[in-house]
Amino acid sequence: MLKFTLDTNTLISATISQGNEYELLRLAHQGKIKLVLSMEIIKEFEEVLLRPKFGYTNEQVDNAVKQVLNICEIVVPTHRLHVIVVDPDDNRILECAVTGYVDYIVSGDKHLLHLKKYSYIPIIRTFEALQIIKRSKQVL
Repeated sequence: MLKFTLDTNTLISATISQGNEYELLRLAHQGKIKLVLSMEIIKEFEEVLLRPKFGYTNEQVDNAVKQVLNICEIVVPTHRLHVIVVDPDDNRILECAVTGYVDYIVSGDKHLLHLKKYSYIPIIRTFEALQIIKRSKQVL
């Protein structure tokens, strides 16, 4: 089964609209792919969803967080990375992915995408992830 780490913005997009990002969460819910996240990513996801611009209540945010927690594997990164200097918070995505031995990092973040790859892990956009899943003979 393919394993993916999603960045926070991908999780936010999956929550607020039913586009490609939502499709990734749907596939994880169906057990066709494995999402690997850390509590740092979950915490940032929660903090961003609580911003007034999204208009979610605390209960709605709690439910969204619980739904993500129910479909992912949580890892605890053991090493801190300092790869992305411009936006150090992006390093938590890399730390999670390496710790969880994922196959891909899915992101729309320019700092992560600019790397193209970290260690053995390609950094790709959501539509590329969906194409890879489809090619791996997993039904969408």
